[in-house]
Amino acid sequence: MTSSDNRWQMAMGAITGAMVADARAHSSPTWTETSLTALGHGESLLSGHPLPIDLPPEVAVPAAIGSSTAGPPLLADGATIALFETIRGALDGDAVVASDPTVAKAIDIASSLPFIAAVDSASDELAVLVGAMSGLSGGIGSIPARLACTTVAPDGRQGRRYLSGLTLRLLGIERPLWYDPRRRRGPKEVLPGLWLSNLYGVNGFMEAQPHGLVLSLCDDEGRVDGHEGEHLTFHLEDAPNSDANPNLVNVLDDVLTEIAEARGSGHPVLLHCRHGASRTGLVLRLILIDELGLDAEAALMEAQCIWPHTSTWNKAWNREVERRAATHSRSVES
Repeated sequence: MTSSDNRWQMAMGAITGAMVADARAHSSPTWTETSLTALGHGESLLSGHPLPIDLPPEVAVPAAIGSSTAGPPLLADGATIALFETIRGALDGDAVVASDPTVAKAIDIASSLPFIAAVDSASDELAVLVGAMSGLSGGIGSIPARLACTTVAPDGRQGRRYLSGLTLRLLGIERPLWYDPRRRRGPKEVLPGLWLSNLYGVNGFMEAQPHGLVLSLCDDEGRVDGHEGEHLTFHLEDAPNSDANPNLVNVLDDVLTEIAEARGSGHPVLLHCRHGASRTGLVLRLILIDELGLDAEAALMEAQCIWPHTSTWNKAWNREVERRAATHSRSVES
């Protein structure tokens, strides 16, 4: 059995992957009618209403995630039945496989290419399933944050945060209450164009830089609502076990790319997590390695000088810093 957070990452990846893939297949900047129908079936399931007896697979992903005991509808076709079985099996820790040829083809494409390449190589009819299978296998971290965060409802009122909450409700997961750091940390400009803070420092940045880019390494809890600038959320689970972040490398690369592009264009960017310590400090150390060529120890010393809240409690983060520092050193030497 997979942990509740890993199940959330997989389910969130499947739902978001399907939504983004369908939007790309139809060159739409927002969720399509197909996606809205799929979300409606998920909400109906949570409200106790029965699913359509002939539910097609392209609108079945949220329902499959929420149907832990009911199973697929009575008259569903083979692809829908296989989708339910594949998703439920994967969430229970089984391999992502399917006997139905349509779903099996989607799995093959999703497993052989990164998310964008997989989705773009699929036919319009298969795109939703490829996106769902890619997100299911790789988790939400396998989907570039810019796609996951900017592909939203047509009215702009619902987006990634809604999908996150829906996924939790479909899985029956209640997130524990976190210690709330009422003391504000930052925002502070630690490098040209790069600001850091904790969750409570975000408003200060938005007031000072109303068009700045906000990068959240945790759930922003609605604190960035109404911000005129761009806002992207990345999922980094602050846990030391090795399987807590199956796409750690990709997520960090995604974060670093967004920061580099924003700063390169003279655009102010704020990076924050809940406490502004572990996750924020991790990314800061990686930036110092890339920009100054520091080794892991020197990057930590410099990070703690310019951002004293930098934490080293997470050993998984420390190992990733050491790995990247060694890789950077080898690339410079060659």
